[in-house]
Parts: sequence; C-alpha cells; structure tokens
Amino acid sequence: MPAFKIAIVGSPEAIAGFSLLGVVPHPATSPEEAMETLLALKKETQRDEEGIERPVYAIAFVTEDLTSDLSPEEEKKLARGALPAIIPLPSHRGSTGYGLQRLKHIVERAVGSDILQ
Repeated sequence: MPAFKIAIVGSPEAIAGFSLLGVVPHPATSPEEAMETLLALKKETQRDEEGIERPVYAIAFVTEDLTSDLSPEEEKKLARGALPAIIPLPSHRGSTGYGLQRLKHIVERAVGSDILQ
C-alpha cells in the first residue's frame, strides 16, 4: 500500500518550515483559496497495488486564520469522508480558538456532552 502524505495549507510565512519535516506545503492567502485547496486535497487519489483508489493525503493541516470564517456548509464539505483529516493549527499570528471550538464540537457529538471544559 502506498504511504499517505501530510499536507499543510496556510500563508507562505506560516508554512515555510514544514517542508523540512516532509509535509507538503500548499500556500493560500485567503479563506476561499484555502477552501479550494482543501477540497482538491480531499479529491486527490492514487491506486494501490490491488488497483484500489485511495486518498493521497491522510492529514491536511490548515492554519486557523484561514478557517475561522467557514460557513456550516463548507465545514460539512470538509468533514465528508474519513481522509484526509482536516486539522486546524494556530498560525504565526497566534490562535483564534477555532481549532479548540471545533474539537469540542466533535467530542460533544461523539460523547453526548462537553467534556473539554
């Protein structure tokens, strides 16, 4: 089975060093551009040894400054399918709180109550 890749989407300044860790950088300067890039990453596939189409990316990190204004419909589009997992990270400007808010929402849906107070 081919190895999955990890991507990061964000401003060029915020993602510059990640390529040294083997993460594939995808520069984006606006929330719209980040959304387009994330949707393209979700659609990217490759064939494994058995000829089965599988996602190329297992994880796609995205800086919070580009995701904090996503509409509920856009969030649903990004949540479809298991891979890649979309993980918000604070940018070089700091955290907006979006990543923690999203994690709380996911845990609350899974567990039935907010356990991350």
